Amino acid sequence: MKTYVLLLAAALGCGRGSMRAATPAPGTSAAPSPRSGSSTLDELMRGDLADDHAISWSAARRLTWRDFQGTPPEDGSEGAMTSYTLYSAWKCRGAIFEFRVIAGFRPRQSWVKAVVLNDTTQRRTVLGHEQTHFDLAEVHARTMRRAFRGLERPCAMADGELSRLAQRLIQAEKAEQRRYDAETNHGLRASQQAAWSAAVARRLR
Repeated sequence: MKTYVLLLAAALGCGRGSMRAATPAPGTSAAPSPRSGSSTLDELMRGDLADDHAISWSAARRLTWRDFQGTPPEDGSEGAMTSYTLYSAWKCRGAIFEFRVIAGFRPRQSWVKAVVLNDTTQRRTVLGHEQTHFDLAEVHARTMRRAFRGLERPCAMADGELSRLAQRLIQAEKAEQRRYDAETNHGLRASQQAAWSAAVARRLR
C-alpha cells in the first residue's frame, strides 16, 4: 500500500479603495511525500489541517474577520489577505484507489488591516470578496475530486503522472482566482463582484 500527500497553497492579496491592486503571491507546492501506511487518508488530512490550524470549507461556516489572525504588513496597498491551501492525498490498496482533497483556510497566514475594519462599508464588502476567494477554492477542490474519480486504473499510473494531473488542476484554479481579482478589481467593482459571488454560489449548489 502506498500513500501520497500533495499540499498546494495560494495566498491572495486584495487591494482597497483607489490604491494599487495587489498581485497575488505565487502559490507554493510540495512534492508528494510518502506517509505511514497505517493511517487512513482522513487521519492524514485531519493532521495536516491541525498542523496549519486550518478551517475546512463548509457551507454552514462562513469566514468572519476574527478568522484573520495574521499580522498585516505596515506597507503595501492590500487591505486584507486570504491564505488557503488545497490539501490533497491519495492512497492505493492494491487496485483500490482513494483520493481526498480539502480546501482549508489558514487563519495565522491571513490578515486584515485596521483601515478595513474601521470602515463600515469596506468591513462588509472586503469580507465578501475574501469569502468568494475561499468559495472558489472549494469549487476547484470539487473539480479535482471529479477528475481523480474519473480516472481509469489510477493505481496503475505512475505517481509522477498523478502529481502532474493535480498540478494542472491547481494551475487552473490559480488562473481563475487571478481572473476573479482582475474582473472585480479586487472587489472594488460592485456589479462584477455581485455577479462573481452569485456565479460561484451556483457552482457550489
